[in-house]
Amino acid sequence: MKRILSSFFTICTALLFGSVHAQQIGSWQVYPSYWNATQNLVVGTVVYSLCDGNLLAYDTEDTSVKTYNRLNDLNDVHISHMAYSEEAKRIILIYDNGNIDLMDENDNVLNLSSLKDKVMPNKTINDIYIYGSMAYLCMGFGIIEINMSEGTIQETYQLNTDVIGAGIIDGNMNIVTPDGAYKCSLEDNMHDMKNWSKFNEVTKFDKVVCFQNQLIGLRTWNKAIVAIKQNGSFPTLDSQDKYSFLYVSGNQLLYGNSQVVRVCENIEKPTSINIENSWNCISHANGTYWVSDGVNGLKGFKISENSFVQTDGPIQPNSPKEDLCYRMQWVGDRLLVAGGINTVAAIYNNPTAMYYENGKWTNFQETDDEAYSDFRLANTTHLVQDPNDENHHFASLHRNGLCEYRNGKFVKLYNCDNSPIRSILPDNAKYFNYCSTSGLQYDGDRNLWMLNSETDTIVRVRTSSGKWIGLYYGEIANVSLCDDYLIHSSGLMFLNSRRTDNHGFFCFDTNGTLENTRDDRHILRSSITNQDGTSYSPDEFYCMAEDLYGMIWCGTNLGVFVVADPPTFFDSDFHFEQIKIARNDGSGLADYLLNGVAISCIAVDGANRKWIGTHSNGLYLISADGTEMIQHFTTEDSPILSNTIYCIAVHPTSGTVMIGTDAGLCSYVSDATEAAEELISDNVLVYPNPVRPDYTGPIAIKGLTMDSEVKILSTTGQLVWMGTSAGGTCTWNGTNKQGRRVASGVYHVVANNAEGKKAIVSRIIVIR
Repeated sequence: MKRILSSFFTICTALLFGSVHAQQIGSWQVYPSYWNATQNLVVGTVVYSLCDGNLLAYDTEDTSVKTYNRLNDLNDVHISHMAYSEEAKRIILIYDNGNIDLMDENDNVLNLSSLKDKVMPNKTINDIYIYGSMAYLCMGFGIIEINMSEGTIQETYQLNTDVIGAGIIDGNMNIVTPDGAYKCSLEDNMHDMKNWSKFNEVTKFDKVVCFQNQLIGLRTWNKAIVAIKQNGSFPTLDSQDKYSFLYVSGNQLLYGNSQVVRVCENIEKPTSINIENSWNCISHANGTYWVSDGVNGLKGFKISENSFVQTDGPIQPNSPKEDLCYRMQWVGDRLLVAGGINTVAAIYNNPTAMYYENGKWTNFQETDDEAYSDFRLANTTHLVQDPNDENHHFASLHRNGLCEYRNGKFVKLYNCDNSPIRSILPDNAKYFNYCSTSGLQYDGDRNLWMLNSETDTIVRVRTSSGKWIGLYYGEIANVSLCDDYLIHSSGLMFLNSRRTDNHGFFCFDTNGTLENTRDDRHILRSSITNQDGTSYSPDEFYCMAEDLYGMIWCGTNLGVFVVADPPTFFDSDFHFEQIKIARNDGSGLADYLLNGVAISCIAVDGANRKWIGTHSNGLYLISADGTEMIQHFTTEDSPILSNTIYCIAVHPTSGTVMIGTDAGLCSYVSDATEAAEELISDNVLVYPNPVRPDYTGPIAIKGLTMDSEVKILSTTGQLVWMGTSAGGTCTWNGTNKQGRRVASGVYHVVANNAEGKKAIVSRIIVIR
């Protein structure tokens, strides 16, 4: 029977569907950056590399690369430290939040979450010291002892001091703190600070290691390599240069800086090798020196004639250049990602711009021309693509103006020296580092709109011919942060003035005359009154999104509000709508949708449902009218990377929801897509097809019109199941009306549009 069904399916596939590839509805994917190598360690023939907190493994024998993430092996995101115990045959991985994974050489992972879950004032981890099967975590308050063989946190020593480094010497635990070096016998009660004796007054070390039965430190104030002796002395071992790194790997002590590396098997006889480098970490095994070379990736070197000669790498799997995703948008099947941040000027991220297409990441070239050596280029706030040229892009920078790219290569920087873009601090010696831009968006005439915050003329346009136009509106002149435009389908322009002075939602109508503002209408609404007369004064106005019916959904720090009829925004009696959700508890009462929740971003899918991102409450999926909460994703109950959501972009035809968080980018395949204008048999796709015995997920029927009625019929015409499409997609869980899984066989799909005027037929093959 199975052979017959499989053969029949092959024929049907060729005739009806062609080649169809799609991810399963409800599936997740993550997109970590494996670009910037910061730490590595060697286990046998495998080199493990940390790249901005993400883990990969490079097999030196077959040159294969395996990447790890929260979906396939690990239990959290952003690893801060790792170390290996030869005796336990396990790697310890410690995350930024204190979560701990123990991973063996077969990638079996044991999670220890008690440190993450514990409420304590200081969870800072300075280093890890491995002794046999024990891992000693050098903490801001003392030491945590982990038995890596047994997979348990064995002891927590609250010493009320910041432990920089540790080492076991002659049966004593030795620690270095800002107050000096102490030791305590392993046989004594290490919980009691009275049992710790100070043996050295030396303080202020950047790094401390244990090598050949003695403590060695990289001193903070002069960057020298110093021995920390048990007799109270601390002789300088090497002060020829100011050193920046210090490691022990195998039987060697390795230290150096950007100009020289010293290799020691005997601390008194270091081998000095001059090499210009940007190394973050160096390990040694099997005659090869493995180097974490920052944005240049993981590399392998051998020493030949007193020189490092590269033999391996760089090891850099295709991935985003950084885990930064502040703003995103789909342009066809290409996802544009701007990786900066536009809220905290003190955070300077690289000017990351990139796109994802056909499973591959393209990272734009950073501006490194000597002409911009004095510029502090950082924080790409928006990235847009020329509607007439897929290889032409513009990116706005939080403090540097507008970057132009062709074929992913930097072309030009527009700022206050060569364009009407203005500097916030024109009299500053480095005025060019204060040109705040954001909100890039093309209109239907290929005019590029942007926002130039903290200047008198916020609204600026670069026309398709390259001409610049500034639109002055007194209500928002010199406001501190305008974030985004919304070009409404009616032709009205909306923007959000996010915070502090003259904040609110601003609407203007150019009346079709860009260069004449005298006939413009414009209004700023800094407070919100809803349909019930309830008033709000938000501190932050974050986002706006137009739904399929032209309504504008607005996000603030006090919740979500709706502009039901945008042209009435100018009216004196205008009010916002707040969606009410009935409690259904017999009281007849209702609550406002997400009232009091800080809403960071909103996106609309093909079924007109709203995907709502928050600052700390994760991601919500709300019904088209907002009255039903369909799903709520948080780190506690889903694979989403963080509860802090920066941006959302929904692909209209695949239903893929890209989710930008402060911990990186992930995606979720939803059950809604953009509806077709009419039902056409050749455009209706069913997958998976056939439905095989091990498949338990939903079966998707795509290519439908809005609110299509879908019936699943047996070969004899009996009704098995009936449902309605969400946008252009309907999902069937493979069960009958009684909720039982259907038997093997061929099932017919009959779909009617919302008016019931047209039906199409397809087939699904089920194999049990």
